[in-house]
Amino acid sequence: MKGLKKILGLTLAAMMTISLVGCSSGGDKGDKTEVADKLQQIKDAGVLKVGTSAEYSPYEFHKVVDGEDKIVGFDDFMVQEMAKDMGVKVEYTDMDFDGLLGALQADKVDIVLAGMTPDETRKKSVDFSEIYYTNSNVCIVSKGKEDSIKNSNDLKKLKVGVQKGTTQADYVTGDLGITDATQLKKMPDLMMDLQNGKIDVIVTGKAVAEINVKNYKNIAIGNSTVGDEVAETAAAAIKRSDDKLDNSAFLKSVNDTIARLDKEGKTDKYMQQALELAK
Repeated sequence: MKGLKKILGLTLAAMMTISLVGCSSGGDKGDKTEVADKLQQIKDAGVLKVGTSAEYSPYEFHKVVDGEDKIVGFDDFMVQEMAKDMGVKVEYTDMDFDGLLGALQADKVDIVLAGMTPDETRKKSVDFSEIYYTNSNVCIVSKGKEDSIKNSNDLKKLKVGVQKGTTQADYVTGDLGITDATQLKKMPDLMMDLQNGKIDVIVTGKAVAEINVKNYKNIAIGNSTVGDEVAETAAAAIKRSDDKLDNSAFLKSVNDTIARLDKEGKTDKYMQQALELAK
């Protein structure tokens, strides 16, 4: 009798274990979160939400076209192609440059195109596409002072201006240690400060400088190679994949468009068209 009770006890314990395992397995299955595909979400919505800062001609700027204020420029040409390859339309959110990555992280936009350089600091928080444009840095000065700046040490003796949040700002304040540099959010404000004598020089990308010197009197590009070691490059910023959202197909689509445009010779063509638009 004692042996029979022991056998019955072991059998009951085994059945309870199997029952618990079954419940546990069912619970894990129910708790499993399905990872969404960002590219499919964009296609389903029919819209690619783009974050930009439209005060950085020729990359992006406002222009009245057919009586309507629109965001145009080099980055617009690029992102319109990206959206076309996805089969969706473009919707812009225009904001200050230094707020763009925060908006991306908060899912207010899907992608950022704003002449943004994928530096090491930014790479810690977001993913970047392949680089779609490389541009050297230059100094903008008053006419007649084109030869006044030969090297970075010359900048340390001057009142320097940079656009806030850019790689040029990091270079001037970090690498060169010019902690009192004037940092403004918009390029036109820097140009006005230079024109009014509040600053002596602006450090920026060459394409940006070429447009701006045409729009302001008594301003010129200096004969300097300052900042060439940190050449300006542009790439699209995309939020990193996580356990809820997979951005890999989205990033691949963006890179495929960049590769296609480069192969077709359209990238340089679009920059030239943007320079013409900005005149």
